[in-house]
Amino acid sequence: MRWTAPRGALAGGGGALHRRRLVWLVAAAGAAAIGVVAVRFVRRAEVLLGRIPAQVQVQLRREGSTFVPLRQIPLTLQDATIAVEDRSYWSNIGISFQGIGRAALVDLRTRSFAQGGSTITQQLVRDQLLSPRKTIPRKLRGVAYSILLTLRLPKSEILALYFNEVNYGGGNFGIAAAARHYFGVSPSRLSAAQTSLLAGLPQDPALYDPQVHLREARGRQQLVLQSLVAAHYLSPAAAQATFAAPLHLLPRPKAAAAGAGGAHSP
Repeated sequence: MRWTAPRGALAGGGGALHRRRLVWLVAAAGAAAIGVVAVRFVRRAEVLLGRIPAQVQVQLRREGSTFVPLRQIPLTLQDATIAVEDRSYWSNIGISFQGIGRAALVDLRTRSFAQGGSTITQQLVRDQLLSPRKTIPRKLRGVAYSILLTLRLPKSEILALYFNEVNYGGGNFGIAAAARHYFGVSPSRLSAAQTSLLAGLPQDPALYDPQVHLREARGRQQLVLQSLVAAHYLSPAAAQATFAAPLHLLPRPKAAAAGAGGAHSP
């Protein structure tokens, strides 16, 4: 005698199978749609990222400055900048998970987007491709662009682009303009004391402008030197000697001082 399942049981099993197939179809369609969007995003990002070197060159020409190759930028400035801005620069993928996590915690506590958690690569991307508005979509684009840029360009090239476009205060973008404005020299002739001062300026170019706020700039310089010691670039004694060395800082140009409406200079 052959056993036959109740008709209701067969119907129930078929319904469950149909539902599973429907779920898989919806999931597959969703994954395909996400894939299409991702491909389009990457293609668009590749176009934008490919423009960054030319944009930096255009910015320099507009400012009357020139591009400085990385080999002409003192190692003391490279080390100081990496130590204070992005200590894992040479090993990260363009972003720092630790920095992002730390910034996210601060943002949640303050209910704002004040913290950037930005690597050197993220700062370059932000300056060249993103709007100044701090929103979650902007941050997500910055993260994605930074990873893609790291895959696209050598670390040395990204670092050179950063040094040639970053804001050093006083209307000076790029290391050539900053070295000339603050010290009257080319980047290759900057001293260790001068580079440790310059490395601290991009954090807040207006606040740390040494021709206007020398005390704040020197305080920031101390933090840079402490970061160099913590990262094992300098010994404590060498950091103290560097801080004590003369800066030979040029006075603020009279035209700039007059335009600031009587702002004090050091």
